[in-house]
Amino acid sequence: MTSLNTATALNGIANLRLPAWLLPPSWPQQSGEPATADLRFEDGKISSLTPSHPPQLDLWDAQGALALPGMIEPHAHLDKTFTIGRSRPSKPGLLAAIETMHQDRQHWTAEDLQQRGKRGLAWAAAHGVTHLRTHIDWFTATPPVAWHEMAHVEEHGVTLERVALVPLGLFANASVADDIARAVAQSGEHCLLGGFIHSSNWDPAAMKNLMHSASAWQLNLDLHIDEELTATAHGLTWLAHYLSENAFSGHICCSHGCALASGSEGQAQEVLALLAAQRVTLIALPMTNLLLQDAVVGRTPRQRGITVLKEAQVAGIPTLLGCDNVQDAFCPAGSYDPLDTLSCALFSLQLDTLFDQQSRLICDSAALTGNAHTQSPLAEGSAATLVVFPGSNIATWPLNSAARLVIHHGRLTHQRTWNQELSHES
Repeated sequence: MTSLNTATALNGIANLRLPAWLLPPSWPQQSGEPATADLRFEDGKISSLTPSHPPQLDLWDAQGALALPGMIEPHAHLDKTFTIGRSRPSKPGLLAAIETMHQDRQHWTAEDLQQRGKRGLAWAAAHGVTHLRTHIDWFTATPPVAWHEMAHVEEHGVTLERVALVPLGLFANASVADDIARAVAQSGEHCLLGGFIHSSNWDPAAMKNLMHSASAWQLNLDLHIDEELTATAHGLTWLAHYLSENAFSGHICCSHGCALASGSEGQAQEVLALLAAQRVTLIALPMTNLLLQDAVVGRTPRQRGITVLKEAQVAGIPTLLGCDNVQDAFCPAGSYDPLDTLSCALFSLQLDTLFDQQSRLICDSAALTGNAHTQSPLAEGSAATLVVFPGSNIATWPLNSAARLVIHHGRLTHQRTWNQELSHES
């Protein structure tokens, strides 16, 4: 595979192995797999996507390398990221991590937030992320410093969305709920209303105020909901029944939903069916939830702590995977690389057909935004933006796939080389 010139726009890329979910049903097969593809670019956009017909001398030859469209990070916390060095919880579990972050907030100056946020966004871009949604802690009727500072965090080629992460109790007052929703709506494009909904703060009246305020200000929702292994958690069940009886103007993402895996199969199926009818998206966060759920000192966890993702897919619910927290009190590790998240899900959720089908979990921007009119990635007229994985293969991907080429609008912007092993003779 020849090297690319970062200064020159590409005419296109030949001989790419794209995932089956991205290709039309009529796409030709070779040995039971989709045939490789040729992509042509014009003015930074896709001008054609066709089965490979070598030789294409004016195109860069990828030699069958795996490739995805630009990836998404549907659930992150840029305001908390990279704080583990100064803020490590003394006990395991979600509530202990929350308390630790409350203590760390004394360090959250404008400079501190900007530095950590920009670093996290730069990491994501280098991995091939083109769309990142960050949740931002919000504890009063007025926007916190972090809300304003993250508005100024930018990275070329990455769309950044902000979600107001508000404890449910703050919505108990209808006037305060409206003030928060108005502030989010007036913050400009790519802003959403959110809430932390847990059995420890459950309040159905506050839930109604949250839903009414979001509708009144025409806001999409992204909820931290039922992040626990309590079979009697109320959030998703309440939301599913509310949406079946009340119109909601926007799109809703539900993040975590761990409690669905703790109740009965019948209860989970009922909730999933109602959510599917409303096209609610379910976002699973395997790395952080594996660490925080069923966490007891000196005891191996018995439960996986992840939502029922496979059942949601069967029910027709749009599903995604997110990294959640990166190097903070909630998760001491992390990299802002969606392939790390998918690798974790491979084992914890026992996924199969990783590249050809489940890679959609880290690429489907329409599932994140709810925009049914979103153009298919790499379709004619869409941005010539993709991630190429040289040296990877179907058998091992996403493991052993650190090397990559990130192409934005037809130009190479990031490149991580493959560290080949060296042989030494005695």
